[in-house]
This record gives sequence, C-alpha cells and structure tokens, in this order.
Amino acid sequence: MKKKIGILWRLLCVSALLFFVPADCVRADELPEWPAADVFVDPRPDYTVFVNRALNCISVVQTEADGTVTPVKSMVCSCGREGHETPEGVFQTSDYYEWRLMVDNSYGRYAVRFNGKILFHSVPYEETSPDSLEWEEYNLLGENASLGCVRLSVEDAKWIYDNCKPGTAVVVYSDSETAGLLEKPAAVKIPEDSPCRGWDPTDVDVENPWFATVNENTEIPAVVTLEQFNYMDYADRYPDLKQAFGYDQDVLYLHYILFGINEGRTVTLN
Repeated sequence: MKKKIGILWRLLCVSALLFFVPADCVRADELPEWPAADVFVDPRPDYTVFVNRALNCISVVQTEADGTVTPVKSMVCSCGREGHETPEGVFQTSDYYEWRLMVDNSYGRYAVRFNGKILFHSVPYEETSPDSLEWEEYNLLGENASLGCVRLSVEDAKWIYDNCKPGTAVVVYSDSETAGLLEKPAAVKIPEDSPCRGWDPTDVDVENPWFATVNENTEIPAVVTLEQFNYMDYADRYPDLKQAFGYDQDVLYLHYILFGINEGRTVTLN
C-alpha cells in the first residue's frame, strides 16, 4: 500500500512540475527516474517446426545467432485425412494445454495450438487418463488419420509442449518426395493382443507397463527410447545379434523396435 501511495505521489509531483514550470526551464536530468519494468525473456531456443503433411513427418530446426540453421529433431505424425486436410501455411504456436478436449470428444495430451482449431497433440485418449489410449489410432502414426490436427506420440507432443515457446514458427507444407531436413522416423506399432495397449509406449509415466524392467520373476518386452536402450546388454544376451551387428547401437535399437519386441526379446534400461 505504501508503495502505491509513493508512486501516486511522484505522479502528482511530476504533473505539478510540468504544469507550473515553463517547458524550457525543465532540464531532462532533473526529471525523476522511473524504475525499469521487468520484462520476461523466454530463454528457450528459437525453433521452427516444419510439418510435411504429405509424408506425415516433422523436422524441427534451430536458428542460431549467426543465422545458420541446425536440424534438431524429427518426428513421425498423423496429419489430417482426406476431407480434413491440415491447412498449409506459416503459423505460430500460441495456447498450451496438458489435456485438451477434441471435437470428437476424445482427449489430446500436451496440446499446442498453432492455427485456430488446429493443434499439435498426442494420439487421442478416451479419457483424461494415460491408460485410455486409442491404440488403433496410435498404429496410424505415419499416415493421414486426424481431423486436421497434427497427432504425435506422447514423447514428441511433450517435446513440443516443453521446448517450443509461444510464437514458435510452424510451417505446414506438402512434399511427397523428401521428408525434410531429417529422415522420417519409423512408426512403432502396438500389437493388438498386447496387455499394455492402453498406454502410449513412449509415455515416461512410472506406471506405464511398457517400461517394466527385467527382474528375477518376469521379463516383459518394453518400448524404450534410444537413450534408455542398453544396447551392449542387448547384444550380449542375444549372441545371434552380437554376431550380426556387434555393438552398433543404432542398428541394435532398430532391430529391437522392428523385430525384437514381437519376438519377445527383452532389454534393460540405461
């Protein structure tokens, strides 16, 4: 309260000074100094998100201080299906929602608006609960499947939600020949008979059954990220893979995602 009174008093004093003293008698250095306003500057990098709606993939690039562009991350997505095409153009991110009700009464996680009703968000959930994933829609990642929004895995939707500040440029275009500055990632499929199918395999929630670790009683195949994948252990426990691929991290991870899970092979986490 005292601070407010002090500010009002200073305003009255300056008003009186300007009213009673001729303008040519007031020196600039005699006017009161106003406190500088606190201006928040978002420290996150300047990214641009390129959405290729023809191949259903995303390339994120960072603009450096010297103007050069550095590729940062690629994602597989689902843009709008026929009759509900994701609009092309250049847009900016604005509103952010941890959960967002969609037009078909499903829910998207980590939703980020960038063009009116068009948002980035996860594959739909039936409820605002991480174990209610519409797994059939998850298996459509990499294909046109949405009502216009850009669907992503939870991991990728959360990355945009966490790392792309408001005002981030989004470029939606169509190129059926080239994925973009980065290659299109492979889309992980959830087996129909999987007991974990209600969960997004990339969700790092501690309750996610896909992330069960190996113990003395049970071994459950789990979808993990490249950083979590213990590739040396994977090679050591399966001699056929070690003989074929050695300790090549990228090849071993790709084998595990494409074949190992369905073959019942298990991993440990880093």
